Amino acid sequence: MEKTIFSCPVGELSCIIGNLFVELEPPCESNKCNDLIICGTTFSGNRGSLLIGKNICTFFGEPNDIEIIRNNRCLKECKYGRK
Repeated sequence: MEKTIFSCPVGELSCIIGNLFVELEPPCESNKCNDLIICGTTFSGNRGSLLIGKNICTFFGEPNDIEIIRNNRCLKECKYGRK
């Protein structure tokens, strides 16, 4: 798994999560940390983990998965991603 670091508004992050993961699983195998951890299967069938910190997000998985979602037209037009 590769690591991709990014930041975005909370509303945009909600859209990213909803479009990135199609199945969630408990993060039991993840190291304990103070960040929110979301693990599961991405839309492309790959495993991925998203660590959400105070000002930064770190995605562990196929870099193309997060890039496709972040460049998705739906995300750019999402009412929750707008200020």
